[in-house]
Amino acid sequence: MITTLTDTTASAIDKKMIEMRETFGANTIGRVLTLIIIATGDIEEPLEAAISASHEHPARVLVVDADPEAEVSGLDAEIRVGRDAGAGEIVILRARGDIMSSLDTLVMALLLPDAPIVTWWPEGAPSAPVHDVLGSMSQRRITDSAACPAPIATLKRLRRGYSHGDSDLAWARLTRWRGLVASAYEVPPVSVPKQVQVAGSAENPSVVLMAAWLSHTLGVDAKIVDPSDDAPDYAGVHGVRLLRADGTIDLTRVSDEAIVLTLPTDDSGQHVTMPRRTLNELLAEELRRLDPDEVYGEVLASTFSDIVDSGTFATGKPAPTDTVVADADAVAVAAAESAASQLATALKERSVAHLVVTGGTVGTKTAGALPAALRSTGADLTHLHIWWGDERFVDPESADRNEVAVRAGLLEPLQEAGLPSRNIHVMPSPADGMSLEDAAAWYGQQLDLLGGDEPFRTRGGAFFDVLMLGVGPDGHVASLFPEHPDQRQVGASAIAVKGSPKPPSERVSLTWPVLNSSRHVALLVAGGEKADAVADGHGEIDPWPVPASAVRGLETTTWFLDTAAASRLKG
Repeated sequence: MITTLTDTTASAIDKKMIEMRETFGANTIGRVLTLIIIATGDIEEPLEAAISASHEHPARVLVVDADPEAEVSGLDAEIRVGRDAGAGEIVILRARGDIMSSLDTLVMALLLPDAPIVTWWPEGAPSAPVHDVLGSMSQRRITDSAACPAPIATLKRLRRGYSHGDSDLAWARLTRWRGLVASAYEVPPVSVPKQVQVAGSAENPSVVLMAAWLSHTLGVDAKIVDPSDDAPDYAGVHGVRLLRADGTIDLTRVSDEAIVLTLPTDDSGQHVTMPRRTLNELLAEELRRLDPDEVYGEVLASTFSDIVDSGTFATGKPAPTDTVVADADAVAVAAAESAASQLATALKERSVAHLVVTGGTVGTKTAGALPAALRSTGADLTHLHIWWGDERFVDPESADRNEVAVRAGLLEPLQEAGLPSRNIHVMPSPADGMSLEDAAAWYGQQLDLLGGDEPFRTRGGAFFDVLMLGVGPDGHVASLFPEHPDQRQVGASAIAVKGSPKPPSERVSLTWPVLNSSRHVALLVAGGEKADAVADGHGEIDPWPVPASAVRGLETTTWFLDTAAASRLKG
């Protein structure tokens, strides 16, 4: 049976499911897990796979089919039970507009109690699944890099954001291949190959992972080679060749159903049945084991090197310039006028602009000067978005919050000038019912929903148009402090900062790759007590001791300084 609800709520959906189960005599006792499917395209194929897998793994399936750009916010739902849902039950959630900011609350009410949670992204994998709001509540997080627009780039981003419990269907497609290669390898006399070759496209993630697994397992550098000219046009691995001292072990796919195996002692070619696996089979395998796939994590780590030096995110960009004026008020005016011009250009060229504002004395003054500067450009503010580089995790009305400091001077005037309230992306507080870690994950998800994920993980990509940062006397920016362990976290977009050397101790901060994904960076500094930090920030890029040195814009980086802050600059 299928029932549709419009402009509904999670509690109404749950009530309707109970009514439908009572009508059909169904129950949830046999459900072994909750499967959350994050839909970014056609939902029918993933749904078919989930229904098929439910016969082996009875589950409650929650499909999140979201439209964050919808002008009107709301929630529609489609509930399927009985024959239409296989051996489980299905809820399709069609969320629109602002309701996207509370996906975790929406889904939480529909989870099976005391049952594992699995989240699956059939397309559009987040680069750090564990830091996604829905991924963070899951024991298992499934992606499919092969279904993404840039498969290898996606795989690289997944490596950066990897956590125990992550898996990818590009890896699952290799299960039978790995078993067959392992069996062939053990044909006597067992010896380590001199050479290893994997035939297939170097742009296919399964091929890349297969080569990485062989290299990792055998200690021999596995080469990816092009398939033979007469090879059928298959996606994925075409063949594996192990060249040993006594001869060659060759495994070649010859059809969708079979592999031909040749051995040093038998080159006649044995046909081995090995059908290509369907999406239904792949999902069923992933749901069969909910413990972390440690081999996948090891192979992914060995495939792509990690970024150890956070300064890498700032390198290769134009050198900073200085604008030195008389005092803090003049710094605010100069920075606001520059930002207004850059935002107006962005709104004209791309019809959308993203601004990151900051706290502190000069940051608040700059925010207060920005409405007048924007008004002078005549820019249409309906597609301007405002974000924060960091925030103190305290009461929402606390004077310590950066957002509170700019309400009257920036937010209220811009809303009066046409900025929609939904475009003001405030970082959560404890009053929102989130832990510090959940608040960071939630903010990262909001950035990703608006399109930030790919530029944050791609060198040379920009999401923000203007990023404003204050600089502390110790050289910190946002809430990334000198020699503080939390500044080394680069897998997530936003992180929880604990034990801040500057009170309050708990904060949410954007990370190095995110801060370095802006077209224009403005560093706002006034006062002689910050002169040393300014001088150090003009030195070599070195984020560990001097965070202020490690944020650069793709087009410009400008230090807006008063004469006192600039007093120790050379020249």
